Amino acid sequence: MTFSLPAPCNRPESRYLISACSSLASHPGGIVTEAPAACLHPLSDPLARPRTYFPFGISAEVRTVPRAYVHLAHEDTVFITGWKRLKTHKFLLTAVWPGSAGIRPYDPRVLSQLIRQSGLAIAHAEYDVPLAYQTLLHSLDYDVAEGLALPDDRPTPLEIEVAVSEAGRKGRTARSLTMEVRLRAHGATVVTSRSEFGWVSPAVYRRLRGGRPTAAWGAWPLPAPLAPESVGRTADADVVLSPGLRPHHWQLRNDVANTLLFDHPVDHVPGLVLVEAALQAARARLPGFAVRTVRSSYQRFAELDEPCWIEVRPAGPPGPDGGGTLLVGGTQDGRPVFDIALGGTVRRPVSHP
Repeated sequence: MTFSLPAPCNRPESRYLISACSSLASHPGGIVTEAPAACLHPLSDPLARPRTYFPFGISAEVRTVPRAYVHLAHEDTVFITGWKRLKTHKFLLTAVWPGSAGIRPYDPRVLSQLIRQSGLAIAHAEYDVPLAYQTLLHSLDYDVAEGLALPDDRPTPLEIEVAVSEAGRKGRTARSLTMEVRLRAHGATVVTSRSEFGWVSPAVYRRLRGGRPTAAWGAWPLPAPLAPESVGRTADADVVLSPGLRPHHWQLRNDVANTLLFDHPVDHVPGLVLVEAALQAARARLPGFAVRTVRSSYQRFAELDEPCWIEVRPAGPPGPDGGGTLLVGGTQDGRPVFDIALGGTVRRPVSHP
């Protein structure tokens, strides 16, 4: 099947497609061929191609935005299906929550991806952020409605309302954007979020990284995982923690077999991996912990090939249900990498007579 290119729309991001896609070319199946179509609504854009691989159970009729807009190599993890501008700095996106089997509590990995993809799509399509620029995640906060559970046997359509404020520009390009997000399912708001993203040119990014040599993708030592069930996962590849040196202390493990977290080769640990590490640490510390709030900040890049240590401690006495707020910190080479505060409750196993 062939797809026709849209007419040129004179948006500056289209000039950066080749260099943006070349960073994915070394990843198997990761060569991005779609050109941005910033002047078109992706739902009617012929480049928003049908899916061909659906590990999450999304049907072949679902069309999503070009992968280049959300910096992903794998089509099965693109959840944004379209957007439109409501006001000068307010947008409405459509998306799908993927399904697999049954109805169960939401997966925070999918939620974090949805928030990330919403920010990237709007930044590139509406704020002239070139695709070749490097994204810096400064903070990611969200609140989840109590008892949120979504059907996993089919995709759930979502609406995502995004309000944007700018913190500065260099020429036509936004350097930093703060985004307030409201995610709605079946007409009800189920998640609110606030995040701050920054962007730098490839040259500035090289200076930030200081010419540090990059380890071959996946070549670093991979420590043994915790038992998957102890962190709310079912497979070793989904576990991002390894036993540490003392109680409530773990080592980060970067298993690139997990393409939901490690979509394509990069030169540092992705921010969403650090969020997942904090969530798993909370479950290891408090079995049955169900997160309701996330407050995160990031101080520096986490290197893939150096030990990163994760610790968790309660912020205060537990609540009536055993939950409360847990403070998770990550350090590398003795320096702080991130801090994440998690608020939640503890789900107790249901006993049957």
